[in-house]
Order: sequence, then structure tokens, then C-alpha cells
Amino acid sequence: MSIERRRMESAIRSLLDNYPDPALHHWVDETVRAFERRLSAIVDPRERDHAQQAALILIKTTLQKWSEKPPVRH
Repeated sequence: MSIERRRMESAIRSLLDNYPDPALHHWVDETVRAFERRLSAIVDPRERDHAQQAALILIKTTLQKWSEKPPVRH
């Protein structure tokens, strides 16, 4: 596992720690699993690592945008 990937996963965990909403945690878990299933078919390890990195960036960016404007609960 690359240093960059560990850093990205740590950033995602930090964002999730600030928001205990189970639905958000479930979304992240399901999204990570879906990406892992899809990316497991990539044979070239470097290409797969780049794709995993891109997936983590997408998840992190989505969480950051969500944290800027979380849904309002009534």
C-alpha cells in the first residue's frame, strides 16, 4: 500500500469521524467495496493502484463537498 493511499484513507476516516451519520458511513463502505470489485479486474498492478487512488480521491472529494453543505435534518 502506497504512502499516498494511506494518507488518503486517513483523510477519509478523519472526515467520517466528524460525521457519525450511519447512512454516510454505509455509503462510504459500499462505495469502497464497489470500487474494489470493479478494480480487481485490472491486471496491471500499477494501473490498478492508479485507479484505486482515483477512486479514493473521488470519495474524499465527495465527503469534503458534503461536509461543506451537509443535509439538513428536521
